Amino acid sequence: MKKPLFFLSSVFALLAFCLPATAQDGSAELRAYQQAAGDRSILFRGMQASRYTFLANGHPYWIQPEFMRGDITFEGNLYRDVPINIDAHAQRALVQLSNNAYAVALTPALTSSFTMDGRRFVGIGAGQDLPEGFYEVFGDGPEQVYKHVEKRLDSSVTNANGDTIGYYDENYRTDVMRHFTYLRTYYFRDAEGNFTRFKGKGALLRLFGDRKKEIRQELRNLRLNLPNSDFDGYCKAVLNIAAR
Repeated sequence: MKKPLFFLSSVFALLAFCLPATAQDGSAELRAYQQAAGDRSILFRGMQASRYTFLANGHPYWIQPEFMRGDITFEGNLYRDVPINIDAHAQRALVQLSNNAYAVALTPALTSSFTMDGRRFVGIGAGQDLPEGFYEVFGDGPEQVYKHVEKRLDSSVTNANGDTIGYYDENYRTDVMRHFTYLRTYYFRDAEGNFTRFKGKGALLRLFGDRKKEIRQELRNLRLNLPNSDFDGYCKAVLNIAAR
């Protein structure tokens, strides 16, 4: 069993960022990989994660290409201390067996929650209150904010600040370049569990009704009501104040 796993580690380490691969559920390599996973095999029975060979500015992952360790709940089972990442382009959670380069993609519908880099995430399947995908959750009180990140693959024929966007691709016109566009969306979850999409700091404060003046004053005391302050940090501060 060690030889196939060693072979996989070597090959996939050399093929990082190759073209999106077709799912190989029935392959001998995947079966060997699942068997090596032991009591975690159910976590590794999914499709092989996509890989990207084409050159593009940026990357398709939520935070960084490197995996981070965390806990994940998949099909109702909790798995602790596994390498996790998020493909924000495909909207799939990625898991690895130890530090092997082989990764499996998990759908939001079957992945109810996980932690990554100390941050909390939930998976939302089709037909639920939010669009299908993965969401970072802010706040521990009755009100929370759900943040969604999408990495969209776009092409451009223009420059940004005098610099070209992306890379030339021989399959396209020579003046068309490709890049991952970062898109983020925020939803407010009230104490009754209802979701409202919002944009901007003022829009979030208005969702607290009569409490918004008190929250705004406390933000000023903390010097967090500045126009250029970090938006994620602002959301977390508002939720912390509201939960007192």
